[in-house]
Amino acid sequence: MKCAVITPVGPGHMDLFHSSSGPSVEIAKQYNMGPFTEITHLMMDDTEGRHGRSARRNEAIGIAQKDGVDWLFFLDADDKITPNAFETFGRIIAEEPDLQAVWGLTCNIRGESEELHLRDGQPTHLSTREELLAHSPYMSLNIGHFVRTECAAEFGFDVDMDAGEDFKFYFNLWSKFRCAKRPEIFFLHRQGDHSQGPRSATGMDWTISVTEQWREQLRTARIFVDILDEEGKPAAKMRLTNPTDIIQNAHTQGKYFEEDSLQKLRKILKAENPRIIEVGANIGNHVVWYSKHLDPSRIYPVEPNPEALTLLDENIEANGIGQYIDRRGLGFGAGKGSGRFRTETESSDNLGATRLVADDSGGIETKTLDELMGDEKVDFIKIDAEGMELDVLEGAAGLIARDKPVIWVEVLRGNMLGFAQKWCRSAGYKIVDSTPYINTIDYFAVPKE
Repeated sequence: MKCAVITPVGPGHMDLFHSSSGPSVEIAKQYNMGPFTEITHLMMDDTEGRHGRSARRNEAIGIAQKDGVDWLFFLDADDKITPNAFETFGRIIAEEPDLQAVWGLTCNIRGESEELHLRDGQPTHLSTREELLAHSPYMSLNIGHFVRTECAAEFGFDVDMDAGEDFKFYFNLWSKFRCAKRPEIFFLHRQGDHSQGPRSATGMDWTISVTEQWREQLRTARIFVDILDEEGKPAAKMRLTNPTDIIQNAHTQGKYFEEDSLQKLRKILKAENPRIIEVGANIGNHVVWYSKHLDPSRIYPVEPNPEALTLLDENIEANGIGQYIDRRGLGFGAGKGSGRFRTETESSDNLGATRLVADDSGGIETKTLDELMGDEKVDFIKIDAEGMELDVLEGAAGLIARDKPVIWVEVLRGNMLGFAQKWCRSAGYKIVDSTPYINTIDYFAVPKE
C-alpha cells in the first residue's frame, strides 16, 4: 500500500519546508512506515506565488492518482508530521477498515522552544457529519490528515478561494465518505508562520469564510449541541442553526446564555417547585435551564416569533421537558392590552432581539399576562420584551399584586428610571441585584417586606 505526503510550499516557506515538514517526513518513515510499503513526499513548489496552494495540492493529487497511491497525507510546509504517524494510522484502519479519511488531535508548536500544546476544548472523537457540525471548525479539524486518494480526487480544493478552502474540502468529504477524528496526534501545527504572497489570507479571513460555510452546512442538517454541567458532562442539548447568533454561540461553547444571571436567579428565587412565566422565551435557553435546575411545577413560555417558536419546540422535545410546559402563551406577545403587531429582527445574528412593531395588519396578537394567566398562581416572571417591558408589567398588574412573584426584567436604558423608580415604587418592589449590558440592564426585583 502506497502513501504520498503532499506539501505546497508558498512564498517565504521554503526554508521552513527544509527545516520542518521535510525532515519530519523522513524521520517518520525511518521510525515506522505502518501499513505502507512506499511513502513519497510531494513538495509542490509555489515560492513565486503563481499557482496558489489549492492548485498545487490538486496537481499533487493528480500525480498520486497516476502513480497508484492509495492514501494521501496533507502537511503544510511549516508543520511537522509526528514520528509515529504512519504506525498510528495503521492501527486505526486495522480496527476500522471502512474509514476513508482520518484526522487526529490538533497539537500546536509554540515559540522558538517548540513547546507542544494540545488545543484545549477540541473534541477527541468524531464519527459522523452531525458530530462534526456540532463543533466550531476551529476546534474540530486541521489540515494534517489521511484521506484515500480517490476520495480526495473527487472534490479537490477550490482554487478560487484564498481562505477557507480547507474546510470546504473537509465538509465535502464528511458529506459523502466515512470520515473520523480519533484521539491520536498525526502532526504538529506551527502557530504564527502565516502564508505570504499575492493570495495570502489572514486568520480573520479564514474565520469569516469558514463560519459562513459552517452556517450553510447547518441549513442542511438537524444539529444539536451539548450544554455541559460543572463536571464537563452533557446536561442538556440545544438546536444549532446559526453559530454566530448571540445565544446559540454560547451553546456552541457548551454553556447556557446568560449563565451569570441564571445563577443569580438561583439564589434569589426561594419558592419550591416554582410556577414560571417566561416572556420572550425565544429558542428556550432559559426554559431548558429552569427545567434542569429549578424543579418547576409549570413553565409558561410566551413567545410570538414563528422562527423562534420552531426552535423552542425542538429544544423542548430534545430535552424531554414537555411535561413542564403550558403552551397557552406560544404564538402570542405580552403587552398592556390586546393589539396587532409584526416582528422586526435587525440582525440575523441576534434572534433574541426581535421586537414587536404595532401594525393593525400584523400577524402577531398581544394579550396581557393577566388575561393569559387568569387564576393561575405565579412565583416568578422573566421579561425580555425588547423595549415593551413596562407595557408587559402594566398588563400583569393584577397577578403581580395577587402573587407577589420574583421578577427578572431586561430594561432598555431609556426605561431604567421608569422601572427602577416609578414602577418599583408603585408596585411595592425593591431591586436586589442587576446585570448591566451595553444597551440594557437586567434587574432582579422582589416584593418589599
